[in-house]
Amino acid sequence: MRSTWWKLKICTAAALALCVAFVSSIWAQQQSKEYVNRQAAMVHMSGLLRLVETIPLPTEGYMDHLSYDLKNQHLFLSAENNKEIVVVDMKAGKVIHETKVGGNPRKPFFDPSTNELWVDLGDNTVVALNGATFEVVKTIELTGGKNAAGRDPDNAAFDAAKGLYYVAVRTRDEGSKEGSIEIVDTKAAKLIGRIKMEGQEPAGIVLDAPANRLYAGMGDVVNGESVVKVVDTEKRAIVAEWSTAGGPQPHVAGLDAAHHRLFMGSRLGGGHNVDPGKLVIINTDTGKVVETLDATGGGDEIFFDAPSKRVYFSGSTATLAVFHEDDPDHFQLLGKVPTGAIAKSGIWIPELKRYYAAVPKHLVQLIPTTQYGVRDWITEEAHLMVFEEIP
Repeated sequence: MRSTWWKLKICTAAALALCVAFVSSIWAQQQSKEYVNRQAAMVHMSGLLRLVETIPLPTEGYMDHLSYDLKNQHLFLSAENNKEIVVVDMKAGKVIHETKVGGNPRKPFFDPSTNELWVDLGDNTVVALNGATFEVVKTIELTGGKNAAGRDPDNAAFDAAKGLYYVAVRTRDEGSKEGSIEIVDTKAAKLIGRIKMEGQEPAGIVLDAPANRLYAGMGDVVNGESVVKVVDTEKRAIVAEWSTAGGPQPHVAGLDAAHHRLFMGSRLGGGHNVDPGKLVIINTDTGKVVETLDATGGGDEIFFDAPSKRVYFSGSTATLAVFHEDDPDHFQLLGKVPTGAIAKSGIWIPELKRYYAAVPKHLVQLIPTTQYGVRDWITEEAHLMVFEEIP
């Protein structure tokens, strides 16, 4: 009797083990499929950018956009999660200052004519930092005042000639259409205007100063599509609306002003981890999409380099996509430069022919699948990756 009981117990245990193994196998397959769906395959890359330096950063969590002071070789980084601006000496390759700014910094612009760095904060304010002391010297509240409920300044554009700082403010309230472009006069240090965007999320914006236009990609999705709203900066009004067909939820914008081409970077699904994203090229004379190409997921930066006719498109999914403008209606992907997980932010400095990629602190999975019953991870600390152009 006891022998029969033990045999039954052993058989039950064996069956249970097989079930666990089967479920684990199915789970692993599902995880693998999910991973494949979210991460596009690496493509061939040769002779685009060369890694020349890495610079440690004292930050935790997400980082946002950057700006620079060319004369003094200072790089300014929005340490969004840390609520501070980090200053990097590009010559020495090290951090030289950290300034707490109160809110989450987003899109900075350095004005060499006044030696000030302007940046919008997540608490619905804009501040200016002195370019020598790196201390906050001016604070301007946006519409609704500091810490206004549901208002979240994110992207921005700067008209250096007029000293006007355009801040895209999205609203967190579901269904709201109170998104706006706030206009700050940096010389007078005051809010001088507001353009209602008739939507929730003005996201990627770029200024076309010669045409007196500002282009705002709207993150709102209506019937599966998003639009670009064209703002006349003299009238301070929306004068046109263009479809971003094939690239919903644009989050970043760039411009080839000479050839009248607007670049919109789409985040499919709206998140940081959906790969690929889309690069949408629009003719600004007609408002028509001329081409849509696969790009890095979680797009956050687009820079057009006129001398090389390259478009640099960075996103969250560990690569910097590099495109070439063969002619204004035809672009091709040259390759993807590996950066790092969530390295959505960076900056192309044309005077130095260098790209700085901001890689936040993150975990690296050493073995893609479970081995020996465990998953192995290491922590990669936050750092800047410095690349230079290979002619």
